[in-house]
Amino acid sequence: MKTRFTLLAFLLLCITGLNAQTGFFGGQGVPLKPQSPLFGYDVLINDQLSQNQRMLDVCSAFNGWLYAIYSHSESDGPWVAILKSINNGKTWSIIWDENSGSFGDSFTRLNLISTGNDTSNLYLFMSGCLFHQSSLIQNGFVSRFNCSSGLFEDGILNDDSHKMRDISISSDIIYPAVGSIPYSIAVVYSKAKDFGVGDTVIFASSSNGGMSFNFRIGVASSLKYFNRVSLAYGRSPSWSSGRYFAAWEEKLTSASTIGHIYTSHSEPNFNSSFTKPICLDSLDPSAINRARNPIISCQVNNSDNDSANLTEVVLFEKYKPSGGDYDVTGFYNLQATTTSHFRPLNIAATSNNELQPDISFNPYNSKFMVTYFDSTVKKLPFMTNDISLANPNSWNVVSQGYNDNSNLVAPYPKVEVNFGNQDGMNAWISEGTGGNGIALFDAPYSTYTGVSENNIGTSAKLIGSYPNPCSNTIKIVFELKNAGRVTINVTGIMGQALGTVTDQNYPAGRHVVQYNVSGIPGGNYIYKFRSGDFTTTGKFTVIR
Repeated sequence: MKTRFTLLAFLLLCITGLNAQTGFFGGQGVPLKPQSPLFGYDVLINDQLSQNQRMLDVCSAFNGWLYAIYSHSESDGPWVAILKSINNGKTWSIIWDENSGSFGDSFTRLNLISTGNDTSNLYLFMSGCLFHQSSLIQNGFVSRFNCSSGLFEDGILNDDSHKMRDISISSDIIYPAVGSIPYSIAVVYSKAKDFGVGDTVIFASSSNGGMSFNFRIGVASSLKYFNRVSLAYGRSPSWSSGRYFAAWEEKLTSASTIGHIYTSHSEPNFNSSFTKPICLDSLDPSAINRARNPIISCQVNNSDNDSANLTEVVLFEKYKPSGGDYDVTGFYNLQATTTSHFRPLNIAATSNNELQPDISFNPYNSKFMVTYFDSTVKKLPFMTNDISLANPNSWNVVSQGYNDNSNLVAPYPKVEVNFGNQDGMNAWISEGTGGNGIALFDAPYSTYTGVSENNIGTSAKLIGSYPNPCSNTIKIVFELKNAGRVTINVTGIMGQALGTVTDQNYPAGRHVVQYNVSGIPGGNYIYKFRSGDFTTTGKFTVIR
């Protein structure tokens, strides 16, 4: 008996060791938390509806603190606001809000990343492009914000000599690259050449934790027009030195709306020269010279993919002349460090107009997370796929539209990893009164009582549930504009079926149904509501 117990303990120890992850945030990885597919109510990041909030971005610190940045135009010029949340995005507080330009100036890009593994060395790095109305010049910058002092310490990149088109920033903070002390940050940016002849894409990296950029190299040059750029860090155990991967668009002229998408990466290290660029759209006859707005993401964790390598994904908008609209599509490479074997994938290829994709890799569950703007139905979907993209054209739809407010014009949705909850988080811009933008936040791990889908402008509406938490009975309230059949099923947090609340026809109007929860254990549960083509979910908690 003792021999069996010892053998079992040894096997468990081996399994634990095989699944452990190590990284900059310290030691062995912890077991993944149960993931809820529920999104809650849209959260106002800063309830200042008189501000025109734009250029939104979010990031997570090592300890799960969240940070958001946006710009807003005032009478004396553009301002930049930085906000912080220590409760997973439920509430936000302003830590910086100051003028950052002159009258008539405007930001065309803002990005935010967090570095550090302790509150004493916690930094934010802001990158962006500022257009100066007086000189018609656009400058790029990277600035370092000390979270301990609450002050900007330095502008570590100021390329004022020529017009910058776009800039993107990334870091290796989760798994630092070999040779970075204690970690690296990097940027890729596009800019005009001397005398306006041709453009360049430039890569710059800092091996000293963002104190200065001590490496800079040209990635590409062209007599055409470079604009949108994107940067990501990639790393796996077999390729643990770490590399930066870039994607960018090339257009015929500044007036062109579509063009080519290229990608390249540093080789063999994070601060090395870049490989020969690959024109991705040339690999798909239907996409050649019809692409724009690239976004890149790479695998970053302590596991190889099924090709003993790391995965790179580049998404973009592909124009369809037949319908005059766009699809969100792209390419992936399962041997991104060693080959140029890119394969096509589809995120959204429908008759709807799909725009503004964003993608991030979750190192805790080895999944890529994607969001985009479906401008036809005014929804922001949230989707995932595994590290090796076994089904590249079939993505798991966590939510068909996590936004409650459907007043969307240019939301530019973001999806990032929350290191505290080991899950995704989303931010976007909705439209308010007078043309003002509203910065909003939500997340799939939300604990807010609410509904998960776009619940506006439909023939049915899920109002909510009460009492919540409950111990004996939960009452669910819904409203129908027209008579119809309603089905409500209850499931566990991992999707296991528990029972049916109702499945019958109802007249138009407001209705309350109830469900006996006295026989189920304490915990969190989901109820799935369906009426006609409309589906949504709500969440309730049982206490014992």
